[in-house]
Amino acid sequence: MGSGASVNSFFGITTMIISIPTGAKIFNWLFTMYKGRIRFELPMMWTIAFMVTFVIGGMTGVLLAVPPADFVLHNSLFLIAHFHNVIIGGVLFGLFAAVNFWFPKAFGYKLDAFWGKVSFWFWVIGFYLAFMPLYVLGLMGVTRRMSQFDDPSLQIWFQVAALGAGLIAIGIAAQLIQFYVSFKKREQLKDVTGDPWDGRTLEWSTSSPPPDYNFAFTPVVYDNDAWADMKAHGYQRPTSGFVDVHMPKNTAAGFVLSAISAMVGFALIWHMWLIAGIGFAALLVAVVVHTFNYKRDYYIKAATVEKTESGFTEKLKQSFKPHAPETRHV
Repeated sequence: MGSGASVNSFFGITTMIISIPTGAKIFNWLFTMYKGRIRFELPMMWTIAFMVTFVIGGMTGVLLAVPPADFVLHNSLFLIAHFHNVIIGGVLFGLFAAVNFWFPKAFGYKLDAFWGKVSFWFWVIGFYLAFMPLYVLGLMGVTRRMSQFDDPSLQIWFQVAALGAGLIAIGIAAQLIQFYVSFKKREQLKDVTGDPWDGRTLEWSTSSPPPDYNFAFTPVVYDNDAWADMKAHGYQRPTSGFVDVHMPKNTAAGFVLSAISAMVGFALIWHMWLIAGIGFAALLVAVVVHTFNYKRDYYIKAATVEKTESGFTEKLKQSFKPHAPETRHV
């Protein structure tokens, strides 16, 4: 950024260092997939797109961490391409994978797969068409934040990037259609079992969406992949012996404290000392008031728990059947 050799060296070193845990995570994910039974459902498709795109962004980030190279590329479109590789590939694609994966657990029905795949392909193809040309333009010396260029040889690269941006726009529209169609078809896409992906961990053993208390009993775990282990050994849901479940009440304290903290931070940045002082005093008052709020919990009655669990057990009888003599309780 033209801030001097000391600052550039610091950022170069820290960027190199951060590549170590980032690379470790990439290999974690790769070896998790290695020899696994991979099903190319939408969450997995978005996950693979995230990994590939993020690796490209990380590699170009290491290049920008070399101060002499960064001196040439720091204000060019190469930087823009790198940034979007990391933010879209590393944040947005991962977010899309998570939304498609967790949506049925949160809302009780899956997202429509057809429109999800339409969105995926337009997004991914559009992304690479939109941002890969920017690497080339950056290496050719094109800087960012320019409204026009006189060199006609650059035009084709900008046209390809514009085409990619158009495809991304179609991908965004397809995502909106996916949510709309999924809502309209929610009965058809309903997740009755709570386990739409044939999951391996305990969150998929509850209904979708899960009850307020999550588990009527503390699950007994015998394996890392506890839910897969229970299914393999013919699990049996408890039908009696329920007790009142102790629950925390909702509180606005977190929202109030964060809102006041944001006000204090804003006031400190702009040297609004009076507002900062009042905000800090209000922050202390909010903390003290919350500390003396003893009405923080309630109990869900055993009869309510039994009714909820019995209803879910009836639905599960149509989906899962024990196939081994050994039984384990969820």
